[in-house]
Amino acid sequence: MAEENPQDLEDLLDELSGVAKRCGDKVSVREVYCAIGERSFGPLLLAAGLLGMTPVSAVPGAPTVLALVTILIAGQLLFGRSTLWLPRRLLDLSVGADKLDKTVKIARKPARFVDRVVRPRLTFLTGRLADRVVAGVCVLVACAVPPLELLPFVAFVPATAIAAFGLGIVVRDGLLILVAFGASGGTLYVLARQLLF
Repeated sequence: MAEENPQDLEDLLDELSGVAKRCGDKVSVREVYCAIGERSFGPLLLAAGLLGMTPVSAVPGAPTVLALVTILIAGQLLFGRSTLWLPRRLLDLSVGADKLDKTVKIARKPARFVDRVVRPRLTFLTGRLADRVVAGVCVLVACAVPPLELLPFVAFVPATAIAAFGLGIVVRDGLLILVAFGASGGTLYVLARQLLF
């Protein structure tokens, strides 16, 4: 297992690029997990959120599956696990190494821009206790996804919140965490309107 978590998006992309080069034709979730570390809560929340912001989320059922993955990750952080457990079936899923490498190359330029904007600040919002609060909100937001999936484009909002929380954890950016709390509030407001009206 990696000893340290990625410190920013380019660091995370470097890890993924290294995995793609080492693993031949296929890269499994297990190999990615080993590369980015046992305490990979932030990077994996970021990945789940980013997937929910792509066209993948237009596939029926995909936002709900990503929400379940988010609950699996955030739930363990909420209950104080220091390392992340993932089921074997999920760890054994794989993708072509060439596709992963191509995705990493495409992501380089946006990652450099994001890394210039985000940085460690308001770090009292990114400590151990704060991470557990973030995890609880991520679980709430993820629980809101299945009913919101029926509304066009609305699942993008909780995905944005989860991605922002994940990135905030990775780079220890408390301001980004605050933005994510705002997006989470928007998600829960939309859900409440749907349920009450």
